[in-house]
Amino acid sequence: METKQEFHRRPESYYSAMKQRLNLQSIGSFIREEGIKTEISRDSFELREKNAFSKLETWLTETYGKEETDSIIDYILDYMCVVQEIYFNLGMKAGTTLFCKLTDNFETDI
Repeated sequence: METKQEFHRRPESYYSAMKQRLNLQSIGSFIREEGIKTEISRDSFELREKNAFSKLETWLTETYGKEETDSIIDYILDYMCVVQEIYFNLGMKAGTTLFCKLTDNFETDI
């Protein structure tokens, strides 16, 4: 089994280039930021969230101290809950719309 570093050093094939462009992380990055995400994370959602939160918490603690950090994180979490709900709802609407478009014609499969 090759390591993560060895995997990233392999030359890119047409298939892997196409697969990377079709990755949800790349598509999401393009939709949100009009850019292409060049590095795909193979970590779980939970690990990615944990790492990002840890980095934020460390920076806040070093900059503002422990007490202020807890207060700031409360505000950040309130904000993030709203943003997550919005993205979830948009995803559900997009998925439902796509499902309806793909299945609205019983005469053909296109």
